[in-house]
Amino acid sequence: MAPLLLLPVLLLFATAADGYPSACRNATCGEQTIAYPFWLNSSSSASPSSCGYPGLGLACENNTTLIFLAQSHRYRVSSIDYDTHTISLADADAFTTTTGCPLLDFNLTIDTISALQLSHADSNITFFYDCKKNASWTSAVELSSCPAAYNKSSYVFQGDGYAGEAYEFECQAAVVAPVLEVHKKGLADFPLATRYVDVLKAGFELNYSPNSDQCGRCERSSGWCGYRDNQTHGGIGFSCFCDGGPTTDHCGTCVVCLPSSRVNCFGAPASMFRCKFLING
Repeated sequence: MAPLLLLPVLLLFATAADGYPSACRNATCGEQTIAYPFWLNSSSSASPSSCGYPGLGLACENNTTLIFLAQSHRYRVSSIDYDTHTISLADADAFTTTTGCPLLDFNLTIDTISALQLSHADSNITFFYDCKKNASWTSAVELSSCPAAYNKSSYVFQGDGYAGEAYEFECQAAVVAPVLEVHKKGLADFPLATRYVDVLKAGFELNYSPNSDQCGRCERSSGWCGYRDNQTHGGIGFSCFCDGGPTTDHCGTCVVCLPSSRVNCFGAPASMFRCKFLING
């Protein structure tokens, strides 16, 4: 008789799997899949709902190129690994360069409360543009292919934190660019004429995770974080998208678990079987 008693519980799991909220459907751009917690930020969409982490909206250009915007600056998305929670990016400006001189104008900064953070695989290289005085530190490499005016020179340094040197040598700009450490160490493997451009095109990585307790609580209850129009007070408010519809908190109360019949869902150890939640329970 035991197998028969388990049948209703198994049916509950099957129903939950088939009840994926329509606001959380996957999208595509070229050959890439945009899935939770990312979402496609389409200007043509009339949907009042957005399923995904705030700040993880992506744009699809010409139906082929996936773009992440950081303070309106464009980064190409080369891949998203949903198993390791990693997105691979590259500064779009590197792809418009026709010489070995990458002309960058944006310093990427990551807020500590953002859902995105630099990964341990990342490192930095720093570009100094239009310096009136010649750089004297030994690890700086002159970018001879950069356009020169009035005897000014541009340099690249395999590090960061050299704003003082940029001021000392009267450089017009200093841009710190994230790159993968493995590619920075292998700079000699790239053609000299396009070495630093190629390293920039190879990109860097960001890891993503819930950026709030509210979002984490929603996910632990088998929901999907997102935002939707507040019908009562106006504006955009947090929503937890559940199989039975969106809520303002989490997906309900855990009422059935295996192997035990009732547990504290939000405090259950990772070794526990997944629970079935009742919406608004």
